Amino acid sequence: MIRTFKYRLYTNKSQQDALDYILWQQRILYNAALEQRKTVYEATGKGVSYADQWAHFRDERRANPDTFGLVNATSLQQLLRRVDKAYNAFFRRLKAGETPGYPRFKGRNRFHSMAFKHGDGVKLFQTGRGQTRLRIQNVGDVKVKFNRPLPLGSKIKHVVIKRSLGN
Repeated sequence: MIRTFKYRLYTNKSQQDALDYILWQQRILYNAALEQRKTVYEATGKGVSYADQWAHFRDERRANPDTFGLVNATSLQQLLRRVDKAYNAFFRRLKAGETPGYPRFKGRNRFHSMAFKHGDGVKLFQTGRGQTRLRIQNVGDVKVKFNRPLPLGSKIKHVVIKRSLGN
């Protein structure tokens, strides 16, 4: 059974700035992936696969360690899957004769989440004093309001960090 649990993070100023910067870099990568798919399709009439984009952006990430290099590799893969899913949905709707809705470029007010694989870039743990923390790569250990314990025997597989106000 798949369950989703939502917990609130309590960041300090430096952690918040680091998370905002990584989210900003991910938004730039998302828009660059959309742009790459659009230009290749217009030029050749064929799409770009997820694997081709991963090879390109992996090299881009390695070439820019101070910007794109701060984005975790599996998080970048999740981002590229998100772009791939948007394009597949667009072409599925186009083929079915529905209103297609081309995938949108994301402005800073339209991109609010980043996904990680648990254990690679993000890990939930308890300190020696019983406090729950979320260790995020290039951010540090962030306090978690652990108001609902995980069921016994459960495994965390996927972590989504979402910026939301009032929730």
